[in-house]
Amino acid sequence: MTRKRAIWMDVVRGLAIIAVIYGHVENVAKIEAVFEREDWMVTTNMTLVLLRMPMLMFLSGMLVPRSIAKGWKMFLPGKFTKLAWPYAVWIAVFFTVVWIRGGAELSQIPMEIINPENPNMTPLWYLRNLFFYYLIAQALTWLRLPLWSGAALGFGICVYQVIDNPQIDTTPLRWGYLMTFFFLGCLTMQHLDKISRFCRKPVVTLLLAVAFVIPVYIYLQGIAPVRYRPEFIWGPIAFICLILAFAPLLKSSRYTKPLQFIGRYSLYYYVMHYPIFLVYAWWIAPHVEIGTAHYPVMMAIGLIIPTLTVYACQKVPALRWIFFELPWPRKKASAR
Repeated sequence: MTRKRAIWMDVVRGLAIIAVIYGHVENVAKIEAVFEREDWMVTTNMTLVLLRMPMLMFLSGMLVPRSIAKGWKMFLPGKFTKLAWPYAVWIAVFFTVVWIRGGAELSQIPMEIINPENPNMTPLWYLRNLFFYYLIAQALTWLRLPLWSGAALGFGICVYQVIDNPQIDTTPLRWGYLMTFFFLGCLTMQHLDKISRFCRKPVVTLLLAVAFVIPVYIYLQGIAPVRYRPEFIWGPIAFICLILAFAPLLKSSRYTKPLQFIGRYSLYYYVMHYPIFLVYAWWIAPHVEIGTAHYPVMMAIGLIIPTLTVYACQKVPALRWIFFELPWPRKKASAR
């Protein structure tokens, strides 16, 4: 029997992916000078940047216990076909676009996929991190260690990086920080109902809201570096607890359907939107003078084109197999 998808997880993942797309519009606008960014754009993106990746990693981690229970012969090949393959394909697409523009050479393709010098070297680093977190989860299972130990390991890496090299954003710092959220998701899934009920208590909800707002204020005011910092990890954790408190109460409706769709096919939106934005910034925007209206236009194409691609892949499975997911391993037909 197939387990029913959690509506709220698709909705929250859909919102997080939209937040990623939103942030990359602002980022491309800054780098490529597509339009003059207004203060509200910068402020909104600075707030979302503290939340979106921790939330995505946490949601992915929540699915690990059920996936690992299927056995490593299904778990590991599935991660190669659904993560490693699209990562490799869209790295090639990304640098093809850059190469056509004449802004990069083949030597600039990041070969050090485990520990590149620049964590922002490509917009696909999220898939790379996620793939290796899954491998670590399987290794912990083989070693008969609890999955929550991965959170302890990630936080330890994060703290060590701050002590050893107190830069605002490095690859190992980001790696350990997001690894913590991934494995906290593994732990939370085993106690989801209890955590949700506890976080819905009015006093707890109020305390969580305050704990979330404080680091956001510190970050916006430039008082201290907050992004990917272990000393402020309680802010995103408080936000996630608020999501766990109320999001599971969501029911499917015509208002949630679009977000459910984006959440279910989040890979399409994630891998496609950045090359689309580069094409727009380099070859379309210079010929269209619409000022800040470029922002909603870029958001629209960043959502519409992947949506159309999902439907195209449903009609032509070969497109899905080439660009998004290899057709292996296939689920075995159940015995009569």
